[in-house]
Amino acid sequence: MERVTKKESSLARQFANNLFECLHKEMKEKYRFETKLVGSAIWNTILKEKGKPWDLDYQILLTNNSKDYKKNGFNNPTKIKEDFFNWFNNHFKNKKGYIVQNSTTAITVINKNSNYSYDFVIIKDRNQIIRRNNNDHTGRNLYTWNKLRKYNDAFLMFDSFSPNEKKIVIEKYILPRKIKEKAKSENDPTKRSSCEAFIEEVNNYAIRKRNY
Repeated sequence: MERVTKKESSLARQFANNLFECLHKEMKEKYRFETKLVGSAIWNTILKEKGKPWDLDYQILLTNNSKDYKKNGFNNPTKIKEDFFNWFNNHFKNKKGYIVQNSTTAITVINKNSNYSYDFVIIKDRNQIIRRNNNDHTGRNLYTWNKLRKYNDAFLMFDSFSPNEKKIVIEKYILPRKIKEKAKSENDPTKRSSCEAFIEEVNNYAIRKRNY
């Protein structure tokens, strides 16, 4: 296992920041939002397996200033996911080496010429995430809002851990879980985003810690 260097992480973050500038500019008539880097990248503790890619996880946090919110209160998560996915897809369609995937929760951007990718999830009210929930057999991807359980608590708890505990949680629990989730089919209803995996594993570690 190797640790991603600050230089590697900084280059990847700068690319994302430039991407968000375009996203804000071109989507502002419909959606107002903040973007937030989450997970291991915040603490410069991204780990990677030798020869395998690593990723950065971002949240797109919709705000109530969005015209779409004023119109329907974000009651159409399917359209919201489609709008953002279409933007990413169109943005990269003429750029060689990029793949855009629409997964259960995330929009994934893969740069085939680098060793990293990006997962973007859409959040409202700081604790609800858009998740695919196909159940009508029409073939169209349908999405619903799903609550992120103990969302804020997980990040606060991780911040309270000692440096050694953070290392243990990342190396022993979070990274293996992320690898496991990425190996699942995009149609697997049990598939979790990196953000969800992070939250669940931090909460699970805190429970184990209390019980010992």
